[in-house]
Amino acid sequence: MHIRALTTLLAARWERLKNTPGGDAGQTSAELAVIAGVVIAIAIAVVAAIKTFTDSKIPLIDG
Repeated sequence: MHIRALTTLLAARWERLKNTPGGDAGQTSAELAVIAGVVIAIAIAVVAAIKTFTDSKIPLIDG
């Protein structure tokens, strides 16, 4: 997953949405929902990667 490219794309699209004069014909709410979904998915992937890394470095001690 190329997170840097994805975040650059999202930031560019966000700026375009903010700077659109006169509105965007009703697409803002759908696009904001997509952006929010992608941000949540990235956050879940980062948490899963950190958990996997720490589980491999710090094994659980069985009783």
